[in-house]
Amino acid sequence: QGVEIDSHYSMAPNDTGGYMRSRSISVLTGAGDAKTHLMFGAEWTKSQPLWERDVSYDNQYFNTLTYAGIINKGSSYYMLAPGLNAPTNATPTTVANLVAQGIYIPVSINDVVAGFNLSHRPTILNAVDKRIASFSGNHVVTENINLKGDFLYAYTDTAYRLNPQPVSLSSTTLLGPGYAPIPITDTGYTIRNRFTGGPDRIYENQSNFYRATAELDGTMNDYFNWQVYANYNVAYQTAYGFNQILNSALQSGIQTGLINLFARSQDTARMTQANIFGTSVGNYVSQLYTLNALANGKIWDIPGGPIQYAAGVEYRKESLDASADYNSTIPPGGTTSLWNNGTSLSPFKNQRDVKSEFGELKVPITSPKNNIPGLHLLTLDAAWRHEEYSNGNRTSVPKFSLRYLPFNDELAFRATYAKSFTAPTLYDLYGPSASGFTVSLGGLTAYNSSGTAIGPFPGAQGRQLNGFNPALQPATAKSKTFGAVYSPKFAKGLEITVDYYKLDQDGLIGAPAGTTTIVQSVERYGAASPFAQYVALGNFPGQGGTPVTAPGQLSPNPDNDFVLQTLVNIAKQTQHGWDVNVRYLVPWENYGRFIINSQWAILNSFFLRANPDDPGTEYSGVDDYGTLPKARSYSTIDWNYRAYGATLGYTHINSVGNLSGDKINPYNTFDIQFRMDLGRVINRLNGLSFDVGINNFTNQKPPLDRTNYSSPPFDASTYSFFGRIYYADLKIKF
Repeated sequence: QGVEIDSHYSMAPNDTGGYMRSRSISVLTGAGDAKTHLMFGAEWTKSQPLWERDVSYDNQYFNTLTYAGIINKGSSYYMLAPGLNAPTNATPTTVANLVAQGIYIPVSINDVVAGFNLSHRPTILNAVDKRIASFSGNHVVTENINLKGDFLYAYTDTAYRLNPQPVSLSSTTLLGPGYAPIPITDTGYTIRNRFTGGPDRIYENQSNFYRATAELDGTMNDYFNWQVYANYNVAYQTAYGFNQILNSALQSGIQTGLINLFARSQDTARMTQANIFGTSVGNYVSQLYTLNALANGKIWDIPGGPIQYAAGVEYRKESLDASADYNSTIPPGGTTSLWNNGTSLSPFKNQRDVKSEFGELKVPITSPKNNIPGLHLLTLDAAWRHEEYSNGNRTSVPKFSLRYLPFNDELAFRATYAKSFTAPTLYDLYGPSASGFTVSLGGLTAYNSSGTAIGPFPGAQGRQLNGFNPALQPATAKSKTFGAVYSPKFAKGLEITVDYYKLDQDGLIGAPAGTTTIVQSVERYGAASPFAQYVALGNFPGQGGTPVTAPGQLSPNPDNDFVLQTLVNIAKQTQHGWDVNVRYLVPWENYGRFIINSQWAILNSFFLRANPDDPGTEYSGVDDYGTLPKARSYSTIDWNYRAYGATLGYTHINSVGNLSGDKINPYNTFDIQFRMDLGRVINRLNGLSFDVGINNFTNQKPPLDRTNYSSPPFDASTYSFFGRIYYADLKIKF
């Protein structure tokens, strides 16, 4: 009942790793009587982007071979002489002659990589505009029947920027029919450019999501209760790619002399006249219908208590389709779109139905009222689920749970065993692929054809293709857990929870390994690498690329390395570890209410076999397959006294290494928050409260790993982009 308004503001100043500002406001209101209640909520959040040039750890970022003034043939690179905007020879001649005339200068691949700073114009954290509205209600139809429903609408707009589109064309093509004369007569050279006088590439995604649910449930007696539930979700997304380069317009501009591919900077008026930039558009629609019915209650009473059951059926239908503008659509038999190295999409439309039946039985073998020594409480829970997909996949999976208290409520043991079956999503099976550049390969080791290390890998980028795989099979898994909860009476307020888990997954859907892991393995072992099938020279595997046959073939010219990162069924993944939580309510009532809490995640092993020929790799304690520290924790001390409160938080992530032998430093951050209920201090401000805080107030920067990550040069899913973040919240209730 009533209204609640909540506003939030947070910011990170420039000296903390990168400027950030985020703000939000929300409202929640409800009204009703004993039979009917309605509630409405709305929220708006807006966050500024994080610019790469502003972050202290990455405001100089290079690792590109494609920018104006560069040409190459294989691993031989040439740079336009300083002071020249374009070659000055009046008639076409050989590159050797241009080098002799001082127009081009031979340079090493490492010199090329260090020649263009990529960090001036991109963002590395999206701008976000999110708006959500929801409405829900419930109504007591009769004493035993309730009707519930809700509706949710969410609009999200995210955008990020990249440098202007890199362009590379073969001189063999440029010398062909229809092209204007070019300053060289040699074939087989790659001419590189990046039109920095033009606009940035901007990728913007606008999403509209709708969800409606309805539920009718009833209570009859202890033996039978029922529920019928329906759910409909639909999401529309439009993906814009602004300032893409259209191949036909680029070729026309070169042919008519409006574009000089060899020039460092273009004539602005001529470039505008060439009209080479356009906008790609992709439209996606996802729908999900769900309908289920279930019943629950007790079967009969036994000495330990009532045997309870739950059973039900479910039907769901999901569909996914996508379309694109004409230039983004890959022609039949083709592998690329009409945009130059830009957005592409093969239109698709697919759907499937899933039918399920499920049941659960809970058996109280003993209970405290039985008064059996050593068997204070023992409960067994068994569940089963069957699913059948319209594409022919079907499975039945069980789950068993055990809860045991030997003496009293102080000590409880629990254990579970379960199997699971996960069919690939429609997006994984048929969704769009995305091509682009790999992370920087600098920091890896180069090898010769005999497999002997010869020095560092050039700090350049290769090409990478990610995306769907219609041949994906369902993944299966077995999980086992065992744990205990201890709440000793001699230390009132103390609770210790320890759980061990083991998870074995077969056919898990994902990438075969991290890109740098794949490249390093193939560089070292050649065709003998378990990842050799995912790498080719000149083009992607299966698309005209030349297979790698020996070690040392990737480092001479990284730009010629093509890595296939489409989804696959990973042969086997096993992980096991411990989750530990200690919570203590300190008995200092005269000084307020103190709660100390510490949560730990300990990863003993994360073992992955990418395919049946792969002997496997242990990733626990390294960051080559995402950052997987052996231990991480979050601990807090929380204090409340009358109208005041405060919390001190501490995050710890163990140091990790990578397969190249580098050590990544541990990560430790501290957060602090102060709270005040103004209404308890000043009556006229009843319903008004606020809190202020600083996350990471010691201004800890993320630990960098430039071997595995390029921009940003760390695992952004584990560590924060920012150092110190200030925030404030103001809440009003009336």
